[in-house]
Amino acid sequence: MRPFPLLRVLAVVAAFVPAPEATAQSYSDPGLGIGADAGFSEGRSADGLSLAAGLHLRYRFTGSLGLEGRIGYRRETAEDGSGPLLDIVDIPVTGTAQLFFFPRSRVQPFLLGGAGLHVVRTTPQGRNTTFGGGTEALFAMHAGAGVDVRPSRTTAVHLDARWVFLEPTAITDLVNAGYDVRAGYFAIALGLTFFR
Repeated sequence: MRPFPLLRVLAVVAAFVPAPEATAQSYSDPGLGIGADAGFSEGRSADGLSLAAGLHLRYRFTGSLGLEGRIGYRRETAEDGSGPLLDIVDIPVTGTAQLFFFPRSRVQPFLLGGAGLHVVRTTPQGRNTTFGGGTEALFAMHAGAGVDVRPSRTTAVHLDARWVFLEPTAITDLVNAGYDVRAGYFAIALGLTFFR
């Protein structure tokens, strides 16, 4: 009588022993993504909401740390309650650091902060015939929060809100001349990103 070879017994046992569960892949694996966003912005002295849009690159260094580069476009009219004073076109080129919470889940709230160069063109409107009428490049910081939703491992939908500390020279000139206008704006954007 021949004994069963040890390898055959181990093979049969291994076939019936369940494999350990694989660790789930994170929804925030490091990687590069490209996308677009659209939303609304409203300056402290704007005559109402204005449309804003942009293109962005996002990179996740780790599950919780990310970086976003963005170029955008927004336009608004500043007024003091008695009519329009200044038309503002803003093209921001910004860099933003992001701190994500719950990086292994599909829904990831985050905080953001950054700075950028804003190319701002101002045009006098209404009673203002003196201030504005030029283009300038301004440095401005921003801060805010948002939520990132991951429908799949390669796509993300985000909603964020940020305050931008932008102060065009024409706004400062209007304030110094006695007009009741204020600088800075609030922006809300909904975006879609595709990751590699």
